[in-house]
Amino acid sequence: MIRFLKFPGNLSHLKCIILIHALVLLCSFAAQSQTQHRLTGTVIDSLKDVVSGADVFIIADKDTLNTITNTHGRFVFFGFKADRISLLVMSVGFKPFTKTFQYKPGQQNLDLDMIVLDLESNLLNEVVINGRDKPIKVKKDTIEYNASFYQVSENDRVEDLLRQLPGIEVDEHGNATTMGKPLQKLRVNGEDFFTSNVKDFISQLPASVVDKIEIINDYGDEANFTGMKTGEPQKMLNLVTKAGQNKGTFGNALVSGGTNSRYGLQGNGNFWDGSQQIGLSSSSNNTNNEAGVNTTATAGINYRDKLSTGVTASAAYNYSYNKNLSNQINSTETITTDGTIHNESESGSRSSDNNHNINFNLQSIANKSYFQASLGGSLAVKDRDGNIFSKQTGLIRQDLLSQSGSNTKTPNLNGNFVWARSMEKPGRSMSAGIVLSSGINQVQDDLRNKVSYYNQKNDTLIKDSLVNRFVDTENRTNMITADFRYSEPLKAGSDSLIKRNIDFSYFFSMSKTRNSLYTKVDNSTGRTTVVDSLSSIYSSAFMFQRFAVNYRYQAERLNYSLGVTAQPSLLTGQYAGNETKISHFELNISPIVNLSYNLSNWDNVAFVYSGSSTAPDFYQLQPVPNISNLQNVIIGNPNLKSSFTHSGNLSYQHTDEQNGSTLQLALNGSVVEDQVVSNVVLLKDTLNTLKQETHYENANGAYLVGSMYSYSLPFARNKFNAELRGTFDYINMISYTNNDLNTNRNINFSQTLKLRMNQRRLTLASSATYTYSSNRYSIDLLKLRNIETWQFNCSGRAFLDKSFSLSADVSKKINSGYSLAVANPLLINLSLEKILFKNRQGTISLQAFDLLNQGNNLVRSISDNSITDSRYNQITRYFLVSFNYRLQNFAHKKS
Repeated sequence: MIRFLKFPGNLSHLKCIILIHALVLLCSFAAQSQTQHRLTGTVIDSLKDVVSGADVFIIADKDTLNTITNTHGRFVFFGFKADRISLLVMSVGFKPFTKTFQYKPGQQNLDLDMIVLDLESNLLNEVVINGRDKPIKVKKDTIEYNASFYQVSENDRVEDLLRQLPGIEVDEHGNATTMGKPLQKLRVNGEDFFTSNVKDFISQLPASVVDKIEIINDYGDEANFTGMKTGEPQKMLNLVTKAGQNKGTFGNALVSGGTNSRYGLQGNGNFWDGSQQIGLSSSSNNTNNEAGVNTTATAGINYRDKLSTGVTASAAYNYSYNKNLSNQINSTETITTDGTIHNESESGSRSSDNNHNINFNLQSIANKSYFQASLGGSLAVKDRDGNIFSKQTGLIRQDLLSQSGSNTKTPNLNGNFVWARSMEKPGRSMSAGIVLSSGINQVQDDLRNKVSYYNQKNDTLIKDSLVNRFVDTENRTNMITADFRYSEPLKAGSDSLIKRNIDFSYFFSMSKTRNSLYTKVDNSTGRTTVVDSLSSIYSSAFMFQRFAVNYRYQAERLNYSLGVTAQPSLLTGQYAGNETKISHFELNISPIVNLSYNLSNWDNVAFVYSGSSTAPDFYQLQPVPNISNLQNVIIGNPNLKSSFTHSGNLSYQHTDEQNGSTLQLALNGSVVEDQVVSNVVLLKDTLNTLKQETHYENANGAYLVGSMYSYSLPFARNKFNAELRGTFDYINMISYTNNDLNTNRNINFSQTLKLRMNQRRLTLASSATYTYSSNRYSIDLLKLRNIETWQFNCSGRAFLDKSFSLSADVSKKINSGYSLAVANPLLINLSLEKILFKNRQGTISLQAFDLLNQGNNLVRSISDNSITDSRYNQITRYFLVSFNYRLQNFAHKKS
């Protein structure tokens, strides 16, 4: 990121440094060479760890250029003509680095030796600089928060600090989001951190070691290296630690026990010495609900180290086990042209999962080349037993009693390779990559069903039908993707800060799926025989290509890419024993638009458009009846075409320099062509009653328009914060019923007001949220299906003395519009905690959850022409005693 340098008035010492270098340069030149130069380098500290986010300045003749080091400590300048330049590197906690360099006659590229920054020894000066800093800074792809402006109490974790930051939301489960998007990747000091799992480590790292928090629009390491940033970025969290706090050991051991057979054991330990990272974790927990005792267990190990300069290797293995027993009540309303079908059901299930995941990764970043290779594998084994009783009324009158057992095994293997190179000519680069994956999904189902048919008029029983089936399914999928990118710089104009490139790219993807389905029944001899009409072997392949060319413009405030893509796709399918081959070819042309404009140092507006093809799933193509649910048999359509989605996102972000308030606005929309939708038809059976069958068709008309806003205002030196945020979505959903088009106009609206107080000994947070959801089907316009919810929350934590703290969490929820009987629960949770030991690293706590025993878990889901309300039975009132010991030793000093 290069831009003209603008100094605040209070950095007079920095002005003097640059002015001296400018005078030296002016005196030493009589004429300038017309050769355009390129300058690259890497910034590290005395421990040989990279320094990300450092400010780098060069004075080249009359121009002063500025950039920041990327997450790998790299910086690059190009397009300037001066043969003699002066370099200045600055970063918080380090002494400034200054040096002058001279290009040889005819020399175009200059790659500097490692620039080593020394720690700042004058701590008083560091405090003075921090006092003049701002709580928030907006950089090109980064928002930076200064942690010293926010309240950090003893034993606070990073997640507690994040909750205070304007524009960042951390929910009760530790999931962090910004602009409505999740923080998907974690780095510390610009380096990948252990597993890079945000949720895991913001709950472990102490907030006291953090100096800066950066929210980065991340396009990936390959894009950061080549400069070819396309598509919509993911949100990345980068923590910049205080000087000397870039190594240590941290972890915790937790033991808990409570009522209703509840207990927990958890332990993790992490060794962090700059680039070398070793982590171990394990846990075992028992919970209880009305269905029985649930057990979860996890274990993991991860390792990361720098093998040599620029070369990093990592490996990780994780195992999880989950035994779950659950009871569920569903109420489903299905809309058809002939009438409405109501389905009331109760179900119980018992499942056990075993999951293994392992991966290896090697990455090399040199001055002009980038390389990354990884290999990963997983194995999931699941056993499940369940039973369900459902009662259909309305247009169809049936009862279904079903018992089932299944065993699923899913092994997967994947690997990828990425290579990129920056060429001799400044701005010229190329990259290539390939990804291979192979997976198998094997399922064995034992289905035992009893269907009772009733007379529609007088509700008398007509017939009972017993249907037992054994269904073996195997789905094999192999996929290969490859891509190539090339960027050519265009001739520079008079402004050396403006860069122009033409980017070419090609992407190829091929996936092959082979699905075998065998349905068996017991015959009179006690042996099983295959039912040919319910069995098949079906193979499909989806080939997708994307050719793209775009013009890329980069300046201090304006960055954009404009171009066009051609996306041909081919979907083929064939049955075993049938020579007829199904083939569908499509060509989609769509634009490339990616724009980011800094209206000022505190305002940014961005727009991204993307277009993508999606192939139908194998079960949507499989023409053989799927009888896992006898009240709704599914039959695929082999003539389906792939769908194409147009999507766009417009966002605006403003930060007030004076009070630190933030305003975030976003508008997004999408349109789907040839969307795969269901067609639910009603057919007469042998008893002259109706039965449902679901088929699939392609249809146009599905679209979405959504918006969100968030305004956050801190005041009284960030001790208080008020936030107002909301969302609005209008979704036009498409389906068919009895071959007639049915649209569902779905409106979702939410509004939240939050207030928070952050004091050393007292924190309080309160919120009020209103949500509204409306569904209106075109075939049943007279009936609105709306739900409304009011939710009020208040939570707080008070330090009674140096070792005791009391926490409380109270919420009230008011529901209306659900088809199930639902209460309006008042939930009260309390916790009393005492800090133990001289080093204050141990705590013991007594927690009480849902004191009034009013909790319920209610969810609404919408699928085509059906609306389902579900409630899960759970024991929400329980008491828990926990002992926790935290180990944290950073830079050889216990914090």
